[in-house]
Amino acid sequence: MIGLWMAVDAASVFRAGRLSSESLEALGRRRLTRLLRAAAATEFYGGRLRAAGIGGRDPLLERDPARVLAALAPVGKQELREAGNRLLLGGKTRPQWRSSASSGSTGEPFRVHYEPRAWAMLKHLVKLRARHACGMGPADRVVLLDAIPVGGSRAGLAGAWRVARISVLQPAAAITAEMAGLAPDTVYGLPSALLEVAAVLRARGDRLAVGRIFTSGELLRRPVRDALADAFQAQVFDIYGSSETKEIAWQCPAGGMHVNSDVVRLEVLDEAGQPVADGMEGELVATLLVNRAMPLVRYRLGDRGTLLLRRCGCGRAFPLLGVVTGRQADVLVLAGGARVSPYTITCALERIAGMLRYQVTQLDANRLRVRAIVEPGADQVGVAAKVRSALRSEVAPFLDAEVEFVNRLPTGPGGKFRVVQPLPAAVP
Repeated sequence: MIGLWMAVDAASVFRAGRLSSESLEALGRRRLTRLLRAAAATEFYGGRLRAAGIGGRDPLLERDPARVLAALAPVGKQELREAGNRLLLGGKTRPQWRSSASSGSTGEPFRVHYEPRAWAMLKHLVKLRARHACGMGPADRVVLLDAIPVGGSRAGLAGAWRVARISVLQPAAAITAEMAGLAPDTVYGLPSALLEVAAVLRARGDRLAVGRIFTSGELLRRPVRDALADAFQAQVFDIYGSSETKEIAWQCPAGGMHVNSDVVRLEVLDEAGQPVADGMEGELVATLLVNRAMPLVRYRLGDRGTLLLRRCGCGRAFPLLGVVTGRQADVLVLAGGARVSPYTITCALERIAGMLRYQVTQLDANRLRVRAIVEPGADQVGVAAKVRSALRSEVAPFLDAEVEFVNRLPTGPGGKFRVVQPLPAAVP
């Protein structure tokens, strides 16, 4: 059934990438109306809409669906998990539905169910549209660095694509050897996993030429992007999304981070839940427009970021996602109640010469621990002094840091790497 829906919708999905901004907005508005009507038929969202004075047949759903959407408060994983089957259309799952679960890297694993048509569009067609725009073709040899069991790496045909999966849960040298043996044209992976492969190549004085690299799952900082581009002689494209929504935004060859606004509506909200001005940072909230099996309406992604008013030089009309500055839960609360974004920390540290990778853990309101991997022969005393100086001058003048030099940094569920780890008490 997935293949059938891919055949039915392929042309319209690819055509959406060439629509004008007015046509994209009209498509999004129609899909939002249908989505809200489906949501009104569920026990959970139906109750929320009725509490806002809106019924499933309210003319406002057709006339101004954005106004209806704004009447609903954003929801997070915990609230949706507690809702259970009340989120589902018809109150129960159906055999033909597909599902996926988050890795639990936020401490809140969560499963979402999808209609076959929505799954075909979100899991396959929207991704293929973006990859095609980045130059990937059906003959590409594709490697996915994935959190599968060691020894579970497998190669074979996946639809029209030649795909191999390599476990990131094994030593970087083993990953590097498998990648070299497969000679991929395209590689997908977490930035941290790819960076470990790059470090192996650098230690050997070697490079592994790849046509293109796609990264997702972690913040892609500029020094990491540059290191990957050098090690793999490839253009690096970042992807933003979540297990629940699939891909929300993707980077094109011109550098713009395009929001897939035909399938997802992305909002940036302030602490009061109100939209912020274009270019201002706030909480990212997503409404999935094409899945009626289990509607996600104003879903808190757990990240902070910006939306941009300008258009991309490539000419596509999709809205542009600005900087994603980190997870809401990764915001540090310092002495006096000052809240510091992970982006502020990384901007302070990434310019320090000799430091290849690092991880910051908050110890208390005045102290951080910085674990660092440095270049061979680097002056560790000098690097440590620069770390403390940068944090005091660019983050907070009272901030102290314990600097520890290591050979490897720990990862979390699914092999994901958290650059900044706040105190548990700092999590909202």
